[in-house]
Amino acid sequence: MAKLSTCGVVVVLIGCAHTPKASPSQSGHATARYTVTIFDNWGGARARVCLEGGVARELVPIDGNGSNGLRGAWIESDPLEIQHGRIALPPSGPARCIDYETRFEGPTFRDSDAVVVSQSKWLWRPDPMPPGLEASVRFVLPAGAKVSLPWPQSESVYFLHESAFLTSAYGVFGNFDRQGFAVAGTRIEVARLGELPPGEDVRRWLGRAVQATASLGGRFPSERLHVVVIPVPAPHERVVFGMLRRGGGPSVLLFPSLYATVDELEADWVAVHELSHLWLPRLYPEDRWLSEGIATYLQEVLRARCGLQSSESAWQHLRDGFERGERAGTGRNLVSESRDMNRTGAYYRVYWSGAAFALQADLQLRKSTNGTMTLLRALNDAQDRWGSQIWPVDASVVLRALADASGEDFFGKLAETYAASSDFLRPMGLDSPEYEQAQAEIMFRRAGMCGVSAESSR
Repeated sequence: MAKLSTCGVVVVLIGCAHTPKASPSQSGHATARYTVTIFDNWGGARARVCLEGGVARELVPIDGNGSNGLRGAWIESDPLEIQHGRIALPPSGPARCIDYETRFEGPTFRDSDAVVVSQSKWLWRPDPMPPGLEASVRFVLPAGAKVSLPWPQSESVYFLHESAFLTSAYGVFGNFDRQGFAVAGTRIEVARLGELPPGEDVRRWLGRAVQATASLGGRFPSERLHVVVIPVPAPHERVVFGMLRRGGGPSVLLFPSLYATVDELEADWVAVHELSHLWLPRLYPEDRWLSEGIATYLQEVLRARCGLQSSESAWQHLRDGFERGERAGTGRNLVSESRDMNRTGAYYRVYWSGAAFALQADLQLRKSTNGTMTLLRALNDAQDRWGSQIWPVDASVVLRALADASGEDFFGKLAETYAASSDFLRPMGLDSPEYEQAQAEIMFRRAGMCGVSAESSR
């Protein structure tokens, strides 16, 4: 990769605020206008935020990830007090501009040409945050550099949903490949770093993943999707890892192997798993067995129904996963395993126990309703309950919504059984003749249900 030469321009913070041509602002609302200058070594930023309306006592980081990087804050060159990453604001009139400087420390992904960094490392929010705050940000970048974020924009100005101040997303700054396309009624922006797979291969791979995810309900659960692709040298993997973030809009980070072919990428499960999370709200750590389990179940079912793998492979993956889950864990109940899995590494126990619950719920729904209701249909019908939810919710919210959507009230009791068990619970009667028809229907591939062919996805 070519090393980026130091930019020879002098970047100047201009103005206290910016006025976009297509701003959604309405007079009388509190506003926050950010101008963020990214350093030419991608190592940090200097920001100016101009506040109008509302009464903010501090500027605070989104989470603890950015606190250590804060280097100072000022109003008209007068330094402000900082404690634990929080910038104290003196009492003043209704409008004021604050400058602060931060370094991108801690977890980031970078090369000599670009950096992938959460907005938690450069976006400080007013506290208390005024209701209905209208916020936007404009970037000043080194010459030739680009930015990619999951937020709506007009010309060079990005508009921030409230969730952008509450949870992280992935942003990319620097010299990288950026492409956009639409699939399943969803506008997709892809930022690709490092050694790039061909753009048409990325479009085919991600297009099929979006279509498979949308096949659950004939629609994708978000109007926009932001994807960051960082190829890595992993000869024995297709896609090494993926992560979803929702701050201001859905943003997915994927690490495909440099050596994977487009057919291998298309058949892989990671992208469909991460996108399937968008059918559910954010859950608390102790309830992640439910969200990770449903996403794990969907990664197999949706890929089979859309022709990305065979029905036989999907069932074998589920059975193999249940066996791995049965061998894993620390012997505690599923809630405890879920809450502590990042510390204990009990991922197989958590993910595949949740997948077993999802399969059991799907089979039970199909049996009790004579096939008129399925878990997929219930998820689609329930998703509107939490489509714009910002804060995490507990499992009871999801279970109640599924019960209301399906008309069946067993979800809560079934979930209690799984959550309280220290044993791995396989779906009951999975090998019995009465379930054979339901199993076949779960994986049944209907013509046109995924809305894309191998040719059109290219």
